[in-house]
Amino acid sequence: MVTPTPESEALKGRKAIFVVRQPIFDAHEQVWAYELLFRASAQARTAVVVAEGDLATASVIADGFSLAFSGMDKSRKAFINFPQRLLLDDSVYALPKEICVVEVLETITPTPQMLAALRRIKERGYILALDDYVGQPGFEEIIPLADIVKVEVLGMSTERLRAISQDLQKYGCRLLAEKVEDRATYELTKSCGFTLFQGYFFSRPETVTGSKVPTPVLAKMRLLRALAGDDFDVRELSSIISSDPSVSYRLLNFINSAAFSLRSKIHSIQQALTLLGKQQIRQWFLAVIISDFDSTSKVQEAAYTSLQRARYLEGMGRLLDEKAFPPETLFMLGLFSKLDVLLAQPMNKLLESIHLEKDVEAALLSKPSPYWVWLSLVEDIELANWEDVEEFLGSRGLDQETSAKNHAESIEWTQTLLKCKGGEC
Repeated sequence: MVTPTPESEALKGRKAIFVVRQPIFDAHEQVWAYELLFRASAQARTAVVVAEGDLATASVIADGFSLAFSGMDKSRKAFINFPQRLLLDDSVYALPKEICVVEVLETITPTPQMLAALRRIKERGYILALDDYVGQPGFEEIIPLADIVKVEVLGMSTERLRAISQDLQKYGCRLLAEKVEDRATYELTKSCGFTLFQGYFFSRPETVTGSKVPTPVLAKMRLLRALAGDDFDVRELSSIISSDPSVSYRLLNFINSAAFSLRSKIHSIQQALTLLGKQQIRQWFLAVIISDFDSTSKVQEAAYTSLQRARYLEGMGRLLDEKAFPPETLFMLGLFSKLDVLLAQPMNKLLESIHLEKDVEAALLSKPSPYWVWLSLVEDIELANWEDVEEFLGSRGLDQETSAKNHAESIEWTQTLLKCKGGEC
């Protein structure tokens, strides 16, 4: 049962679009681009770009693109799936060629009209990428037009992978390996000439057997543990923040941002903490710690995902007419869901340093628990498994459109938070 809340009421004005982004890395394990996936929640059962009828429109894609890209590094490219309908009606041109990579779905039919449309798109300066190629016939006329070919490598034999990569290299296109699950596959694809990579390997750290958690990490973990409860000392936290000019600056920029719509500016840490309130203080400071763990692309992407998950799950908790899943616990679940990536340490070792609820710990260790299904929900959203998302929401009486608006709000919140770094806000 859905209970209206001030948060849900505030979200009514937002367009109901799910937007998720999947990072694409280069051979130096730096983020080179993102694949953006959209869904208009209440009506469509699949991504907007493959839906039937009026939902598959460039305006919806453009809205989702603006939402997702507003917090991205402007030097990154954005891969966007385009089905046959949108390629033929010139909807591509609604998006900037400097950023947009036109991803041609493997479901298209290479008719003369389609080939002519692809040539026009390429002549306009757009990058073309062919999606989900596994060596199947029917794309002989499209591959020469493609700047990038995405090869789905999961389950493919070494011999088959080498044969496909050698065949593609004669066209001069760039090779992108999809569904790279582990380092062995990553190294194999690199040896075969792939220079772009996408998959779980980049969001799951290698397990370091018998490793100890470094002292600086332990210090941050202790602070995280202190903040995990509701009974932390605000005065002590104020002292910690005030002793760090960078954190103080970011706090004041955050609370002075448009998100709070304050009539007057805040000029002191004590004033900021008083206005924020205990819960928001805790969330903001946890987010600062998480976002400061490391500066590598892999870790920063994990920080973004952790914060966005936390905010989304907290918002979903506020929609529930039950107390089994407190919003603050769901927030913590999302925040710690990629702790192993952030700290490059096995999750079980990290959880020894902080004491969370047993059900939350079990979920973070991918063990069955009431909270595990909530992590599955955010993972399904990120993987664009829209039917599973719809089933989960429906089973709990949650409104899909409100959920999509909550997801959009969580993206904006995360972007606002992470912009308050390095003197930029």
